[in-house]
Amino acid sequence: MLLFLLKIHLNSMKSISSKIILKACQLGHEFKILKLEFGKNSVRLIINCQTTDSIPNLIKALKGGSARFLYKEFPDSKVEHGSSLWDPKYIISTDEIQFDKMIQNYKGVSTTI
Repeated sequence: MLLFLLKIHLNSMKSISSKIILKACQLGHEFKILKLEFGKNSVRLIINCQTTDSIPNLIKALKGGSARFLYKEFPDSKVEHGSSLWDPKYIISTDEIQFDKMIQNYKGVSTTI
């Protein structure tokens, strides 16, 4: 399970596009997005990947690939919010209960739209 933090708030149109884009990012890699949820400033993903996969490479593929496509689709976002869509921080866990506790303890995360 992963939680990415956004530097911007996504409206519903950008959320729909983001879901499609994040799903497309998995095509060139050996992971599969099983679940994808958007909050006002966060994206929660459940991912199936190999234990040998490099987590930093997986994060880079999702964040970098999605930002490239989103800025292409919504060029004004880059102008309005600077050059970075994603906050550099993320939360990751293999246990759902621990994951939820970590999110509750992290200030500034909105998991609802």
